[in-house]
Amino acid sequence: MAIVGIDLGTTNSAIAYLKNGKPEIIENKKGNRTTPSVVQKDLKGEIIIGEDAKSGIKSLPDRTVLEVKRLMGTDESVSMGEQQLRPEEVSALILKYLKESVEEKLGEAVTEAVITVPAYFSDSQRKATQKAGEIAGLKVERIINEPTAAAIAYGFENLDQNQHILVYDLGGGTFDVSIIEIFEGVVEVKASAGNNKLGGMDFDNAIVDWVVNEYEMIHGIHLYRVEGKTEQEVRALLKEEAERVKKSLSTQMSVRFMVPFVGIHNGAPITIDMEISRGQFEQLIQKLAVSTLHEVDTALKESNLSLTSIDHILLVGGSTRIPYIQKIVEEKLQRPIRKDINPDEVVALGAAVQAGIKSGAIDSADGLMVLDICSYTLGTDIVKNVGGQIIGGYFDPIITKGAKVPVTEKKTYYTMNDYQDQVIIHVYQGENEKVVENTKLNKDDIILDGIPKRLAGHEEIEIQFTYDINGILQVEATIVSTGKKITEVINSQVGVMDEREMTQAKVRLEKDWAESEYFEDVKKTLYRAEKLMQEVGEKEKQKLQEAVSSLKVALSRNDRISIQKYDEELTDLLIEFV
Repeated sequence: MAIVGIDLGTTNSAIAYLKNGKPEIIENKKGNRTTPSVVQKDLKGEIIIGEDAKSGIKSLPDRTVLEVKRLMGTDESVSMGEQQLRPEEVSALILKYLKESVEEKLGEAVTEAVITVPAYFSDSQRKATQKAGEIAGLKVERIINEPTAAAIAYGFENLDQNQHILVYDLGGGTFDVSIIEIFEGVVEVKASAGNNKLGGMDFDNAIVDWVVNEYEMIHGIHLYRVEGKTEQEVRALLKEEAERVKKSLSTQMSVRFMVPFVGIHNGAPITIDMEISRGQFEQLIQKLAVSTLHEVDTALKESNLSLTSIDHILLVGGSTRIPYIQKIVEEKLQRPIRKDINPDEVVALGAAVQAGIKSGAIDSADGLMVLDICSYTLGTDIVKNVGGQIIGGYFDPIITKGAKVPVTEKKTYYTMNDYQDQVIIHVYQGENEKVVENTKLNKDDIILDGIPKRLAGHEEIEIQFTYDINGILQVEATIVSTGKKITEVINSQVGVMDEREMTQAKVRLEKDWAESEYFEDVKKTLYRAEKLMQEVGEKEKQKLQEAVSSLKVALSRNDRISIQKYDEELTDLLIEFV
């Protein structure tokens, strides 16, 4: 089986593979080309993923997790009912669902994948994504940036053209912009910029905030303090309607925001029925939308290209369907945008092409070569002599932002104290001269000891960073006078699961998945029985109805013993009557 390409999105995900040398989206179990990145654990303990989980948010908001991508690379946990999960585990459930969708469609096992991430994802976020794939049973062969994947998909069909592409990627939860050059079969990233905390979900929240404020101003009622529903339940109702309104305003000039029952106030039911125009929506999102243009300026500056050098604009991500977004991008770049690509699918398609290159299904020598960059500066902390005082906490870059990957760079440092016999190396990622403003990558200290005890400044320590195509950093430190060295791959860091946590997560996933598959089998038994009722005589039909009713009651009560009993009885009847 060829390696698959996966776009693991904040709000929606997609999976693709190479078919006859061309990338193709694979539909999920529901027959849809994209899958909502939503996971739910219902009252029976069944794991539900995708469309059904999204539609169940209103009824079970405390047992539903969405938009988990924003938590990747953090040490936060999320709750699904009584269960606490790390972000990697939730993402792993989405990946496993996509994996099984492919296996069911193609009848082959899937064990390897190329997964995309935002260009501005940090080192810990990238590692967390790799860990999620591993928990799901996938060997993640490559992590690539989403704008790069979009350019790969585009470049795969336009290899004979030399051009500069601006990829404007505004998804559900993140924003990236990349400047990419395509020439002689090479896709080279020139520069990237972005914001990992900006996307379509923020536009939804802007609508929700407007509705809550307007309702309180008009009626004097704060919607989060009504009776009959918790604040979490009200938020879920408003957020769902806000997403619908946002999408409708892409094709309509005004839309009614309607929620028939939000709760109770002074004994009376509360209904929301408000009109919002496209102009009002554009005012609500204007500041957020315009902020993306500042990132466009940053990327252009770092690429050393002018606006006139850009040949084509590719819009990626569902939020780019918003007319106001298209308008400000066209006005900024002074040229029309390309509308011949599907913004929801192009990233997964590009990942599939990269998977084909990795597996050898596509010969890069004859077709496509991808050259990406390091999205952040990587370095270590040092001390400086400032006005005769030794002050620590300064950031010294070793690999600079925009360096082509894979890349190896090294610097030489000197001991700061007399008779110093060791150095402790800390690794940081960021652009600020103070390390406290950057992100520390290593949770465990990297210690190089055995330095000959000499006067300060007389011993040299060489530090080398190697950053590979998956965004994995290796640190090597050497005592120049003796040749002693240590080498560490930065695996242990805040926000990334360690091996013990990974083992526990895999066990939990398999247990939850097996339980969910059991419930899925019970549902299939009920479906077969209800279908058979239409074909058998009255006597057999009555027996089936009684068995179906008993099984449904057992399911509603989550009575495991009775579920197993009635499932077996119903299965026996199906065998008897078929």
